[in-house]
Amino acid sequence: MDVIKEFQDTTIEKINMPTLAAFIPVLNEKKAEIDKIERKEFQYGQKNRHYLDVYYPPTTCALSTSNGKLPVLFFIYGGGYNTGSRRLPEPYEMGYRALGSSFAARGFLTVIPDYRLVPEVRFPSASEDLRDALLWVAGHAAEVAGEAKEPESARTELDPGCVFMLAHSAGAAHTLVLHLYPPLRASLAEKAAEVGLRVRGLVLNGSPWYFGVRGEKFTTTGPVKFYFGGEAQQKEREPGALWAALGEEDVRGLPEVLLLQAEREPDWLKVETKEIMNKEIREKLGVVGRELEETYIAAGHNHVSMNWVLGTGDAEGEKWGDDVVEWIKARLV
Repeated sequence: MDVIKEFQDTTIEKINMPTLAAFIPVLNEKKAEIDKIERKEFQYGQKNRHYLDVYYPPTTCALSTSNGKLPVLFFIYGGGYNTGSRRLPEPYEMGYRALGSSFAARGFLTVIPDYRLVPEVRFPSASEDLRDALLWVAGHAAEVAGEAKEPESARTELDPGCVFMLAHSAGAAHTLVLHLYPPLRASLAEKAAEVGLRVRGLVLNGSPWYFGVRGEKFTTTGPVKFYFGGEAQQKEREPGALWAALGEEDVRGLPEVLLLQAEREPDWLKVETKEIMNKEIREKLGVVGRELEETYIAAGHNHVSMNWVLGTGDAEGEKWGDDVVEWIKARLV
């Protein structure tokens, strides 16, 4: 973490590769320990990116819901809408391997799905993939848990009624679209009832809320424009606009929300998450008698480092992960 704190720039494009480079040697040193957590691959759909990895918690630390089953944590990575993979190429392959193992070691059956990217797809295909991954895991609960082979892996059936989603950056935007865009929200609700799926909490890390810079001009990056459409479409499809369009009954039915933010995010994202997004979510929840905690600030971190510190053994850097686990554990039933 000391190296990360020395970075002066907070621009995501400029700190991305240096951040990864800072953690790779540490994660490689921890490889044997990280690899002790069993991981299995499953196919949840028919497309080339319809695969997911499941990380099995050790029996000694597996958490349990009130019905004696395993709670489930989905991690949805970011990548600017056009990059990202649950299994990164060398020398970066330990990144999400460490993250998945880290949350499994904290007691969750942890799932990391791939989803389709720009330019293969446009709105809302990536969110549809997340929906399908959730439904597939819930519908194959006994099979997924039963596929654990290592003696120390927990084989207790997973609980499809106790699912949480931790989503980062563009992955958080896709997660919000899944729960806020009316056609997707309706299809998820209908199909979830068939498999007993219930998403109880959304932990959103560095999530976009509005696209572009409003004023005389409206500008966005190429992948955003390709995926979400032109200016008019973006203003209808961005998470903040979808949130504003929700009715009271819609709000009542949403999972609980925790907002995360790295201390050293770019200024635009600091304002968007902590001030605008937090305020607008809090106000609408308040109308229906629900609350939103203050945005969690991960000390010392930049936009990229929070995910990559997990599994390094850096107590200060991993504190955010421990605190998220405590937030979720307080909501296990």
